[in-house]
Amino acid sequence: MSKTAYRLKNLTGIHLLLGSAVHEVAEYTCKIIDSSGKLPTEETLTDKVRFLLNEAWKESRQLTKDLSPWKASPKKYLFLYEFYYGYGISKDLIAKIKEKMQFSIKNLLTCKSIKELQEEGVEMRLLESMDTFELFGTPVYAVPDLVYKRADGKWVVVDWKTGKEDDAHAAQLNVYCMYLRDKMGVDVEDMIGRVEYLLTGNYRDVEVTKETFEETERDIKESIDEMKAALADPEENIPHDMYSYPLSESKRFCRWCNYYELCEEELSQDGG
Repeated sequence: MSKTAYRLKNLTGIHLLLGSAVHEVAEYTCKIIDSSGKLPTEETLTDKVRFLLNEAWKESRQLTKDLSPWKASPKKYLFLYEFYYGYGISKDLIAKIKEKMQFSIKNLLTCKSIKELQEEGVEMRLLESMDTFELFGTPVYAVPDLVYKRADGKWVVVDWKTGKEDDAHAAQLNVYCMYLRDKMGVDVEDMIGRVEYLLTGNYRDVEVTKETFEETERDIKESIDEMKAALADPEENIPHDMYSYPLSESKRFCRWCNYYELCEEELSQDGG
């Protein structure tokens, strides 16, 4: 069961894959600006995203014919769950993905953070850098998409989003800023948290204060306690049996969950 869950965790959907591809070209864009002061062209970024999507498409089709390589090394492959579960990808979905890609790339090149990154005296400090800091004896992962220091001394922590705007993104930015405080010694008064919504071209500067840090720490503590409560043995990280938990009341999104296979039999018995 645990091996199956691990494999299913590594499936990805076409929308998530597009988001990852856009993050990759955003990282590429920042590196080009940092090294040359210039912007890559929209055409260059579009070609890169298309290449990544096409490779995942071809790899997924191949894996449906022979699952053994993916079962042996699931993290090594890009396997779309639309192919794994046999749903396929419709022409309408392909059209939506193309439109989303075009808007995201166009808005990336003109967004506030990319403009600021090109200004005189700006220093890029972190780019897609994964690390952890500790809270309540637990490592907390932080992967800020971009961190730069402006000429006025302000540190800007950026999170690219290719999906809908959501108030929950503010808490995520506060986690990234807490990482900046703990790992780099930056004062909270000198931080700006920013979400760049690449699909719409909007951005949101998130309030970052000692009070929002305290609120985020309380939320993290609550989340840690909830996760530990799901374990039969927290010290050994041994979970309760999956049947200890009831099925979700809403079955609307079950078929689009990576772990659908684990619940399929129980769902069929439940009439889902």
